[in-house]
Parts: sequence; C-alpha cells; structure tokens
Amino acid sequence: MTEFQLITLAAGAALVCGVWGFNAWQEWRFKKRTADAFAKSHPDVLLDTPKNMVRQGEAGPRLEPSIEPLRPVLGGGISLDTETVDVEDATTLAVAVLDPALDFIAELHPAEPITGDDISHLEVAKRVKALGLAANDEWETVRDDGKYTELRIGLQMVDRRGPVTEAQLVHFCELVTSLAESHGGVATFPRREDKLRVAAELDSFCADVDMLVGLSVVSSRAPFAQSRVCAMAEGAGMVLESDGVYYARSESGKVLFTLGDRHHRPLDALDDTPSITLLLDVPRVAGGELAFDRMADLAQQMALTLVGDLVDDDNRSLKPADLAAIRKQLVALYGRMDDRGIPAGGVAALRLFA
Repeated sequence: MTEFQLITLAAGAALVCGVWGFNAWQEWRFKKRTADAFAKSHPDVLLDTPKNMVRQGEAGPRLEPSIEPLRPVLGGGISLDTETVDVEDATTLAVAVLDPALDFIAELHPAEPITGDDISHLEVAKRVKALGLAANDEWETVRDDGKYTELRIGLQMVDRRGPVTEAQLVHFCELVTSLAESHGGVATFPRREDKLRVAAELDSFCADVDMLVGLSVVSSRAPFAQSRVCAMAEGAGMVLESDGVYYARSESGKVLFTLGDRHHRPLDALDDTPSITLLLDVPRVAGGELAFDRMADLAQQMALTLVGDLVDDDNRSLKPADLAAIRKQLVALYGRMDDRGIPAGGVAALRLFA
C-alpha cells in the first residue's frame, strides 16, 4: 500500500470519527434540553385559570352578626337558550356560554346533523348548556328546532348543592357518547380526574363566600300592620312580586335585596306581622356595599317608624357599630371574589350561586 493510500485511508477514518462524534454530541444536547424542559413546572393554562365559585347545599358560614343560611335551588337539566349570543367569533362565544373554569365541556362530532330537541333529553344532576355549529357555519346557543353539525356540551361543575361527583361525570359522558354514536359520530372529553380536582377547589372557595346578610325588625309592641310595612317598602322604591316578597332592583332589573315576612309568609296574604326581614344575597349582587347601605338605612328607618327592634338571626340587638362591622366584612369578601376573578353579580357568580 502506497503512502498516498495510507494518508487517504487515515483521512477517511478521521472524517467518519468526526461525523460520529458530532452526531453523538447533537443527540446528547437534544436529550439534555428535553430533560430540562420537562423538569420545569409549567403552569396549566386550564387548571390555573382563575376559578369561579360555589357551596354545599347545607347552611354555609355566617357573616356575623346577621346571616341566614341560603336555601339551595334544586333542579338541573339542560338550558337551551333561544337567542344567538352577539359576539365576534366562535372563541368569544364559547367563553361567553361555556367556561372551562366552570364547565366540563364535551365536544361532539356527529356524522349527521343533530337537532336541539335531541340534546334537550339529556337528564343530568347539574345544569347543562350547549353550543352548536349551525348550517351557516356560525356557533349559536342550541335551540330546540336547530340542526347542528358540531356541538359543545358543558356540564356545570359547581353550584350551591356542591361540586360535581365522579358518578355524575361518568353518567354525563355515557349520555353524550350514546348521543354521538346514535348519529354515527364520536365525542371527546377532558380528563375527569383533573376536572374533579378543579371542582373541589372551586367549591371550597365558593363555600367561603356564599353568604346571605339578614337584618330583621321585630315588633316591641303590637304586630306591624301590613299596610304600613308595604307603604314603607314602596316608598323606598321596592316592588311587591308574585311570591309576596318586596324586591329592590337595580336599573337593569337585577335583585339588590328583598323584604319579606320573617317566617316566609307572603306579605300580601297577611293583615299584620310581628317581624320582617331584609335579605342581601352577597355573591349575586354587584356593588353589594352600596346595596347593603341602602338596606341598612331602610331597616333602621323601619325599626324607628314601626317601633321595633333591629336584630340579627339570634335576636341580638344590632347597633350602628355592628352594621359598620358587617359592611367592613362585605368589603373584604368582595375583594376576595375580585381577586379570584369572580366579581359579585357577574356572569360566573350568577351561574354558580343560582
């Protein structure tokens, strides 16, 4: 073998070794970057979304010195709104109607259009809302007479009866899967264990802020004449509604507080009453501090005019200092709700504390 051949062979071997070494280095660097990336704790864009609220069905914590336990609203089922949400795109619509922080959202892909009437037969323990992709390729809240080629069906995870259970989620998934298969399609779902954890955290927060402030005026002499109670309520701008309770509402029609018989009898069915109660549903009222001021002023005025005592649930007398303490607690509570991204009286609050 000539000297030239030896030099060429050595150069080739060196080149092969160089290429192998470079590839090995590249592989080592890739593995290191991958390991570093997965070793970091990245935020979960779904699970770390600011939470929104709820409580168990039994009486919640009391905002002393004057709170009444809330009466849970029973009943669930699907809500098929008739109007199309006025938003610019499908993403905005989805957030307006279905919120991943509040809802367990199934995506349904049928082989043939599904009518809103088919969906309305879903019987579940929690409130359900649905979005459908209509024939005009626009998303809308599902209507009974509508036909849809794609669907997003959301099961609300928390309400005043507590968080959704695993059994309820399983049942919901089975119903949606059966609906999809009956139309030759498939359904996809989020991870149940992740959503159950979100629901438990959300319920815990909501139980802490779900409160009802009550101020009662109790007769210290003869019972209050119904005509005098009604006159004062109406003079304060309140309106008697079909349940026999007076309501103070905002300009947009939302309830600020109520006034009724302390024993829950319709006022318009009474000649007189020994006591009345004004109630403020804390998480459902935007600007609740001002609503409380208005309610407290009316309660004090009624106690003075009707000759009664202003008391809490345990019949303990309430002084101006006690009312100031309640207001201070309200300010702190509303601050917590704002920090959580669930302002009182907002869409999420009204859904969760229905």
